Amino acid sequence: MRVLELEIQNVRGIPHLLLKPDGRNFVVWGPNGSGKSAAVDAIDFLLTGRISRLTGKGTGDITLNKHGPHIDHKPEEATVRAIVQLPGLKDPVEIKRCMAHPNKLECENAMTPHLEAVMVIARRGQHVLTRRDILKYVAAEAGTRAQEIQELLNITEIEDIRKALVKVQSTLKKEHKAAKDAVDKARGAVNATIQEKTFREDIVLHAVNQNRAVLGGRPISALLSKDLKIGLTPPTVVSGEKGISVKLLERDIQNLRNVMLEQNQVQIAKSDEQLRDLIATIRSDPQTSRALSRLQLTELGMTLIDETGSCPLCDKPWPPGKLREYLEQRVSTAKVAVQHQKRITALSGTIADSVNTTIASVQKVIVAAQVVDLKDDFPLLQSWLGNLQGLLSALSAAVDKYPDPRFGLDHVKQMLAPAEVVQTFTRVQTAVKAKYPEATPEQTAWDTLTRLEENLKALESAETSFKDAVSSQERANILLDSFLRARDNVLVKLYDDIRDRFVNLYRQLHQLDEGKFTAKIEPEEAGLNFEVDFYGRGTHSPLALHSEGHQDSMGLCLYLALAEHLTKGLIDLIILDDVVMSVDTDHRRELCRLIATSFPTRQFLITTHDKTWANQLKSEGIIDSRGTVEFYNWHVETGPQVGYEVDMWERIEEDL
Repeated sequence: MRVLELEIQNVRGIPHLLLKPDGRNFVVWGPNGSGKSAAVDAIDFLLTGRISRLTGKGTGDITLNKHGPHIDHKPEEATVRAIVQLPGLKDPVEIKRCMAHPNKLECENAMTPHLEAVMVIARRGQHVLTRRDILKYVAAEAGTRAQEIQELLNITEIEDIRKALVKVQSTLKKEHKAAKDAVDKARGAVNATIQEKTFREDIVLHAVNQNRAVLGGRPISALLSKDLKIGLTPPTVVSGEKGISVKLLERDIQNLRNVMLEQNQVQIAKSDEQLRDLIATIRSDPQTSRALSRLQLTELGMTLIDETGSCPLCDKPWPPGKLREYLEQRVSTAKVAVQHQKRITALSGTIADSVNTTIASVQKVIVAAQVVDLKDDFPLLQSWLGNLQGLLSALSAAVDKYPDPRFGLDHVKQMLAPAEVVQTFTRVQTAVKAKYPEATPEQTAWDTLTRLEENLKALESAETSFKDAVSSQERANILLDSFLRARDNVLVKLYDDIRDRFVNLYRQLHQLDEGKFTAKIEPEEAGLNFEVDFYGRGTHSPLALHSEGHQDSMGLCLYLALAEHLTKGLIDLIILDDVVMSVDTDHRRELCRLIATSFPTRQFLITTHDKTWANQLKSEGIIDSRGTVEFYNWHVETGPQVGYEVDMWERIEEDL
């Protein structure tokens, strides 16, 4: 698409203006505040239905409806009309847009299909480059740059999908952890019932069969809740009031008394000390933590190193064998971290087993205290339970949360038990014995199986949920990994093409001082890494070492490379709005030659306040006398006065 004629009516600072580029390159020059950018805004509005200058950070309550029209006119009176030449059509097409209806492009109905593809690309905003846009490409953070460029390339959906998959993975990871915690909690309840420290099916099954034997039942071979009482008859003497089994309560209290025994505290203290030391080691070495997170990528990279020894990701050359040596060192470091991580998991699991068993028994004692109405003992028991649950939470994410500053080593080794809790045990046990008669061995066995039946039902349900959670998380991991590999394969090729064109353009522009310039443009997690060569001294951020003028020319070259890829011949118009402010005269001349040689089929509309730059564009053949317009003497009521250079020469001829 090329612009043949442009008419602006009551837009921004222009009451009325008629320009006739006739499909050629066009320069509008004049001092600051003469209305040049208003002409750019008008074209922007015509093609997109918005003015990009009025959107984004810092625009606050600025709106198109209020600030798009001339300050003395209403939206209904603000219009932009153009006659354009579309690719594949012989006759020009007239299009028009009014600020009262910014989403409606007026044209002949027959032309709508031909304009649709052009307008889709135009809405991405790649037809206008301003100084602010240069900073957006060059100075932006990696994540912001990736978003901006992906919007231009119409690939934002890729990032949306990545975010959705990451969210799913994160959610399922949390569900996996919650399911694992539920299994550990259920096993702790079983351990508390049979007075064991760790969960083993064979030990639980042995305890079940011992109680079945007391009731005259045969042994069972599988640990299933539905089979615990199979073939058994309840004891003939059962308490009329459903209450608390004194024997089971005594077991729970004995579990809690055992917490305070020296031999138990020694084992927990040993595990706790080792856990704290390992976590301190991991935290003191950030390199180990990073190596752990990048282990899979590093191992994959080693398999891709070819005979040249160059990096398979960035093609950076390495001395023979040195890259493999470096990566092997990283893998070695990561494997040490993996061993640390496995050890941390084992140690935290050992302590957590004791915590879960203690929690299960504390909960039973709390229930008993409620039944016998020992209200004064509730706060102490509830506080203990809360602390145990806090300790369990810290252990579940040990590297990040442990040790919890609330719980010292001496406190942990006795499972946070308050010193005065022994008297509480005595009061609860005495009150329960007074209220409920001593049970027969058969009744105790039945009560034990009843509680185990309840424990195992909870465990079976938790294990089913955990199995589903494991499967779901594995699928989420595979899905995200597969998507990221596919994304990187596609985007790396796309960004490589854009990088190569950008480097070629920049070398043309700076052939005298940076003829061997190189750059890196590559996806990095959710961002887009952009680094440039500095005279052979390595790659750095554009802001690190290059001057402002070089940064501007980088932004311009990157913009032109993107525009070339994006417009695909549908929009030949490129608008450069005062983008060479920091570029010196010599490099502006090289820019003229770059435009002439690399973009001969494009129509450029260039605004500038610098008459020297306008003259350079003319002397280098980018424009002729018919393509130069001067804006001057702007007033709010009348807008700019306009001088066409070709008209001026015609008047001079007439005067002569």
